[in-house]
Amino acid sequence: MCFCKNVLEPKMEQRLIYDNAASRKKKGTDFAVHRLHGFMQKLYINTGGNNFYFLKCDISKYFQSIDHNILIAKLRKCGFSEDEMWFMEIVIRSRGGDAKGVPLGNQTSQWFALLYLDEVDRFIKEKLRVACYVRYMDDFVLLGDTKESLQMHRDEIENTCSQKLQLKLNTKTQIGMVKNGIDFLGYNHKLTASGKIVRSIRASARERQKRYLKAIAYYYMAGVIDDDYVAARQAAFLAHSKGTKDRKFLNNRLNSLKRAKRLTKNDLSH
Repeated sequence: MCFCKNVLEPKMEQRLIYDNAASRKKKGTDFAVHRLHGFMQKLYINTGGNNFYFLKCDISKYFQSIDHNILIAKLRKCGFSEDEMWFMEIVIRSRGGDAKGVPLGNQTSQWFALLYLDEVDRFIKEKLRVACYVRYMDDFVLLGDTKESLQMHRDEIENTCSQKLQLKLNTKTQIGMVKNGIDFLGYNHKLTASGKIVRSIRASARERQKRYLKAIAYYYMAGVIDDDYVAARQAAFLAHSKGTKDRKFLNNRLNSLKRAKRLTKNDLSH
C-alpha cells in the first residue's frame, strides 16, 4: 500500500525500537528468532550455564482490543500532518462499534499494532532496564537471571498494559526456565547444558501437522488433490521446519506419499 510505504513507514521507523521485529524491512520471524537465540547465548555466557529464566507474554485479543482514541493520540505524537491524520482516523474509526479494534489483514493495521505497544517496549527497555527482550507483534519475551525479578516485571507490564493501553495479558503468559524451552513464533527453543540451542516445532503445532498430513494423504490417494498441491504444501512444511529436527520427518512422509501414489498408478495401468 502506497500510504504505508511513503507515510507510515518513514515516521514509524524513527520511533520503534530495534527489537520490535514484525512487518519491518530486514526483520520478521527469522530476525526475531535470531535475536532470541543471541540473547539466550549471551546469558549462557554471563551466568555460566542454562539455569536462568524467561517471561513470555501474550496480549489477549490484541487487534480487537486496540483503543481508537489511544492509538490516534500516539499517531499524533509521531509528527504526521493534519491531512495524514485525517485519513488515518477515517481508517481507524471505519469499524465503528465500541471505538476499539483494527481490522486483521489490513496493512495499516500492522503498522498501528507495531506502534500501539511501543509504550510497553520502551517501559521494558528504558524503565525496567531489560537488555534481553524481543517482540513480534503482541508476542514478546524477556530473559532474566531470577524468577523473582521476572515476576515483578510481569506485574509491572500487566499494570502498564491495563492502565495506559486498556489491554490484558492472556493465559499464555508464563515464566519458565530456558533449559526447559521457550515457545515463541511456533517453535520451542531449548538451551542445553552445553550452550547449544535446539529448535523444534511446538508440540501442539506438530500434532496439527500430523492430522493435516493424514488429510492430505487421504485426499491425494482419492485423487481430489494433485501433485502440484502436494508439492506446494511440502515446500511450505519444509520452510516452516527449517533448522528443526522435524524437517526430515515431514519431508519423508510427503515423499513416501508421492511414491505410494506412483505405485498405485502403475498397478492400475497393468
